[in-house]
Amino acid sequence: MTDAELKARLAIADRLAAIGQAGDARKADAYAACFTEDGVLDLSAGGGGQIAGRAAILAWMQAPSVIPQQPGRPAGFVSHHLTTSKVDLTGPDSATARTYFLVTSPAGLDHNGFYVDTLRRVGDDWLIEHRRPRTVWIAPDSLLHG
Repeated sequence: MTDAELKARLAIADRLAAIGQAGDARKADAYAACFTEDGVLDLSAGGGGQIAGRAAILAWMQAPSVIPQQPGRPAGFVSHHLTTSKVDLTGPDSATARTYFLVTSPAGLDHNGFYVDTLRRVGDDWLIEHRRPRTVWIAPDSLLHG
């Protein structure tokens, strides 16, 4: 592994952590900044369609959460915990990543799945060009059932 490859992998890992934390905290500007200007958040696997462009992703994050607050239950929160991540550098300015996640909420372990990301280097930053989350399991009392 070259020094440039190591730096790229570390920068990509930082980007994946940054988007997870920004999303959980509903920090819309920080979340959208993780994408390229023409980035795509592909929610079609869950029926949400595709959100194309950083401005559209920002607007989506600024809107009320798609996870509704359920009456009689503790305040809704989600906390994404990234686990195994496989990063493939596909060129000097491109990469793909598959990252598994576990999500906790007031229900405990709420759901899990993985992200499939395509990343592109823009200047000194590695940004997400395309993100496709896939949920593989949802707890019976998950916030997602709201």
